[in-house]
Amino acid sequence: MLNRLESLTQRVGGSNELVDQWLQARKQQLVAYCSLVGIKPNKEKHTPLNEKALENFCHNLVDYLSAGHFHIYDKIIKQVEGSASPKMALTTKFYPKLQANTETVMEFHDRYTEADIDDVCVELNQALSDIGEALASRFALEDQLIQLAAETWQQGQPGSNNTESLPHPA
Repeated sequence: MLNRLESLTQRVGGSNELVDQWLQARKQQLVAYCSLVGIKPNKEKHTPLNEKALENFCHNLVDYLSAGHFHIYDKIIKQVEGSASPKMALTTKFYPKLQANTETVMEFHDRYTEADIDDVCVELNQALSDIGEALASRFALEDQLIQLAAETWQQGQPGSNNTESLPHPA
């Protein structure tokens, strides 16, 4: 997932401040996930699960999902289609899939945010695999949206406003 993110960042990075910040937020989410599951870059040995890493991952997860649903998606879609688009075709294509994915991801969050790792260790390992797959699916959907936006900005179509930025987390 990190390699795919780097590739996408190289392709579309710098085309829009909002997308750049979105990709940076995704990178932070992936780093939190890797830390949680014990993956260290350039290391062969995994580290054990710990509650602080789980807490950090869950916190980043909610921030990432919230930024997408309450700030980024609408702005990107309006930039791509223009605010006058009556049907918002991208909304009908992407929102249902993103919403279903959000429900899956939030089930993980709700189940494990306050969990004692020792009590849920066996099921948490499977849940981490499942959440990794859910995040990969989400990122693939978001990549499609980003790619469509980047193509629009490269064509210089009206409705593109590439100076938006993410709100700073509280």
